[in-house]
Amino acid sequence: RTILCTIHQPTSEVFALFDRVCLVTEGEVAFMGETKGALDLFSDAGYPCPNNFNPADHYIFTLAIRPGEEDKCKQKCKDIVGYYERSAYFKENARKNSECL
Repeated sequence: RTILCTIHQPTSEVFALFDRVCLVTEGEVAFMGETKGALDLFSDAGYPCPNNFNPADHYIFTLAIRPGEEDKCKQKCKDIVGYYERSAYFKENARKNSECL
């Protein structure tokens, strides 16, 4: 069974219930896949989640566009999206999507 929902700033307890996530920034997919994969991808991209930190908060803070730092934040988001698009996660999603067509 599949349930699709949008939850803004889920608690760590709620986030732990997710099997898969889709993280979006500036209209682009920054990650789509299993929740552990998001931790791995962000860490590999240079943005590891701190120990004992809610991963959902980490993604929100990392992908946020902060007032006064817009250019820097947008570049960071663009870099993360690019890293995802070069990743095995992206390639696997593309393969699965092509099988559906």
